[in-house]
Amino acid sequence: MKKIAENIFTYEYATKIMPGVHFPVNSSFIALKNNQLMIVSPGPFEKGMIQEFIKKYSVVYCVAPNALHHKHLKSFNDLFPEIDIYGPSALIKKQPWLSEKILSLDLLGKKLNSQVLFFPILGNAFLDETVFYCRQSKSLIVTDLFFNMKDPMPLGRKWILGFVGARNKIAQSRLVKSATKDKEAYTQSVKPLSELDCQRIMVGHGHLIEETEDIKKALKVIGAVQRESIRS
Repeated sequence: MKKIAENIFTYEYATKIMPGVHFPVNSSFIALKNNQLMIVSPGPFEKGMIQEFIKKYSVVYCVAPNALHHKHLKSFNDLFPEIDIYGPSALIKKQPWLSEKILSLDLLGKKLNSQVLFFPILGNAFLDETVFYCRQSKSLIVTDLFFNMKDPMPLGRKWILGFVGARNKIAQSRLVKSATKDKEAYTQSVKPLSELDCQRIMVGHGHLIEETEDIKKALKVIGAVQRESIRS
């Protein structure tokens, strides 16, 4: 577990993309007021570690941020069946047991609005991602909207990232771009991100972004702003 800001933590693990190829993945933890905790994209947590961390909080919310990050929801639920899980309804087809468990992200967004802003990214049903902004730490949390994986890295990962146009740079995968069918809806949904007072961007895959110029670049990469529109 790594502390990023006063109320933000991350946990890094690796996930298998294909035989011999693994991507780094970051789970995010947002400590909220009233002794609450929001977990974004739970991973294969070590049982003792996660139990020790979670027991500090009276209310915990588990969030699947998009239609792709759901691999470890079952093991998390087996360990903490009392914790509510929030995510896109598309996950029910992938994990039918969620039909009796999963709750709407809109519901949680309304509940936590004073602390965390929820931004559903529209126009891409394949991804169906929601981006989160923590007001206290001024942190933006994205999952697969773009990558920031840098060298050095294993050869297999280099090949995959090169294929999708995201090797060694802040970039949106060609797969995400091609799956965005409603460009106008997508553009309108990412534009509000450019208005945030953002001090860092935490990505699901890759390195933390804190430099001002890199934050600007990331906003441009996802189409939130054009280069000439980025505020100094």
